[in-house]
Amino acid sequence: MKLLILAALLGLSLAQFNPNTRDGKTAIVHLFEWRWADIAAECERYLGPNGFGGVQVFLNAALYVFMIKNWGEGWGFMSSDKSLVFVDNHDNQRGHGAGGASIVTFWDARLYKMAVAFMLAHPYGFTRVMSSYRWDRNIVNGVDQNDWQGPPSNGDGSTKPVPINPDSTCGDGWVCEHRWRQIKNMVAFRNVVNGQAFSNWWDNGDNQISFSRGNKGFLVINNDDWELNETLNTGLPGGTYCDVISGQKESGRCTGKEVVVGGDGRASFRISNQEEDPFIAIHADSKL
Repeated sequence: MKLLILAALLGLSLAQFNPNTRDGKTAIVHLFEWRWADIAAECERYLGPNGFGGVQVFLNAALYVFMIKNWGEGWGFMSSDKSLVFVDNHDNQRGHGAGGASIVTFWDARLYKMAVAFMLAHPYGFTRVMSSYRWDRNIVNGVDQNDWQGPPSNGDGSTKPVPINPDSTCGDGWVCEHRWRQIKNMVAFRNVVNGQAFSNWWDNGDNQISFSRGNKGFLVINNDDWELNETLNTGLPGGTYCDVISGQKESGRCTGKEVVVGGDGRASFRISNQEEDPFIAIHADSKL
């Protein structure tokens, strides 16, 4: 049995005692090496409208942990209201600090999206999403020889602006994980379920898990090497919901998978281990 499902990092910042975000917005983003002008523009055009609570520039990693059923205060961590939680930062992306090569980053996008989804769905802590740039990674004997490389730059060494593509992703070497549909939609999920209890945990004894957040949201993940085929208690009212991982609700229609929840709160889920995104998330605002 694999004991490790996904990895996350736990950190603490003094700013956590007064994060200066709007009520109910408990996800922020780390725009690493962005120019101030680009940060301001991103706040106006994307972060605010999509439910992000704020922007952070830097935080030191404190502890490497494994994700299991009672992850969070049940592990003896500091109280949730004083904790900042994140999957990766600019240091450990490059193999520095705790976790080493075990850190999940955008280089393994499939696993990374699952890890961030779990973090954003779980009630523990004040969550932070990373936003990175690519560099010419060159791993030799487990060490990145190019970990010193800075952000996309002009010939004079100045940082390049962050261009936004028509599909809302970033170009010119900027990764912009916070703009990935799956992550952006999980920020909305977190805002919808804010204050709801962690409940209805299920696992198969390996790497298939699910849980709900009260009667507002539900997440199921298949990180096994075989298909997930289960009927699970979502905790949600009966109805048809749009999966916000494979698509999203637009003008009352779903662009991705639809999940039918019965009057008893149960729904059938089938997730192949071969899927690009082997997880499903539904919430009150994705009901059709």
